[in-house]
Amino acid sequence: MNLMMNDVEEIFELVNNSCNIGIAGHKAPDGDCIGSVMALYEFLKPLNKKVDVFIDGDVPFNYKAFAEENAIMKEIDHTTYDILFMLDCSDAERLGKFKDVTKQAKKTICIDHHKTNQSFADINIIDPEMSSTGELLYDIMKMTGMEINKKTATLIYVAILTDTGKFSYSNTSSLTHIKVSELIELGVDVSDVDNEVYNSKPANVVKAFIDCIKGIELHYGNKFGITAITKKILETNNASMGDIDGVVEFIREIKEVEVSCVLKETEDMYTKVSLRAKNDIDVSEISLKFGGGGHKKAAGFEIKDTVENTKKLMINTFKEYFGE
Repeated sequence: MNLMMNDVEEIFELVNNSCNIGIAGHKAPDGDCIGSVMALYEFLKPLNKKVDVFIDGDVPFNYKAFAEENAIMKEIDHTTYDILFMLDCSDAERLGKFKDVTKQAKKTICIDHHKTNQSFADINIIDPEMSSTGELLYDIMKMTGMEINKKTATLIYVAILTDTGKFSYSNTSSLTHIKVSELIELGVDVSDVDNEVYNSKPANVVKAFIDCIKGIELHYGNKFGITAITKKILETNNASMGDIDGVVEFIREIKEVEVSCVLKETEDMYTKVSLRAKNDIDVSEISLKFGGGGHKKAAGFEIKDTVENTKKLMINTFKEYFGE
């Protein structure tokens, strides 16, 4: 879609007429989610509204410097929100324990870049051509004519940087780079951000990462790589699930691998599945079959089953693509 000025005018007329505003991101937040949610929070601050942030899950260690923890709600209270922004979410279920906050909102607004988004809000600004929700949000911010300060620019940069894999994924366009150059002009210190996001792993997190890597299995002539992040690995290394980042990308770096898969064992007997692809296989279509979604080269879903059973299911699922 092409972002229209009248969409933005409608949204910010609602903002100006609101007292209570909610901003929600998806559960198990990543850089695009945290960057976008906190950027919008920072952007709205000068309007002197009551703004609550909802993110289900711990903020990973490498994003803590960018998240204002005291702004993030621990539980839903009885506030009625004039508007609720939902960022980087393809459906309400992705809000996790905060999905019912939608029932406390007079108007819901979704800003997202996932092609599997079902346009579930009252107002939907969805653009699958965008590299990230952060990039789309930046366009919206510019159209308001309001000031984008250095902190907001930095948060948008975090969102774009992480969801493009340091500008290496195919979702990175020439326009993405132009917008990033504008953010740098606004004061973003790219070296500081890079050190915070990518060069700050504690030793216990590195050890947990290594344990995950040790478990990699390669199937179908090494075209399909799979491993798991189990509760045992996390407990042994005193790490949390959100801290163990980059495993699925590590597997994809193997030359022969065309699809990488990481299974994440959750506390409630579910297994989260993350998929990454290199060539022609559309992992978002595969994820849709299991009730998930995402992008052609990066997608995921959740299954109510054990890691062991889910591993067998995934190996069997990709047999039709790679089986000899």
